[in-house]
Amino acid sequence: MNKKKYDLIDYFMIFAIIFFMIVGSMSAFAQSYTITKDASKYEINFIDEFQDQWYLDGEPIIVYGKLNLTEKDYKQLIKDIKKTLKQSEQELDRPKYAVIKYGWVKDSVWVYFDEKAFSVTAKDIDYFNSKL
Repeated sequence: MNKKKYDLIDYFMIFAIIFFMIVGSMSAFAQSYTITKDASKYEINFIDEFQDQWYLDGEPIIVYGKLNLTEKDYKQLIKDIKKTLKQSEQELDRPKYAVIKYGWVKDSVWVYFDEKAFSVTAKDIDYFNSKL
């Protein structure tokens, strides 16, 4: 019978693999935007997720966007996101933004503004509502 003894390094490697899997999955689900409220105005700062990836000295260049909405427009955005998430494919154009759902993406929609975009899932609705 050939039993293998696990050395300390084996346990360390198993721990390291599990740790990096957890950290990697957490960063994969990080949202790419923040919402701030000032009086009755809302500002959504976001990383442009639709931008082609460019690099400078080996580092990715991150392009940001900013969407300013009144309270009425912000509430309409939440309704538009909810409505569009339920569709298989949809495009809602508003004066200040567009919400688009592509047929090949099942769980998220894109919010477009000024040729930039960020994605929103159904789980993100709670975050949007928390800012009301």
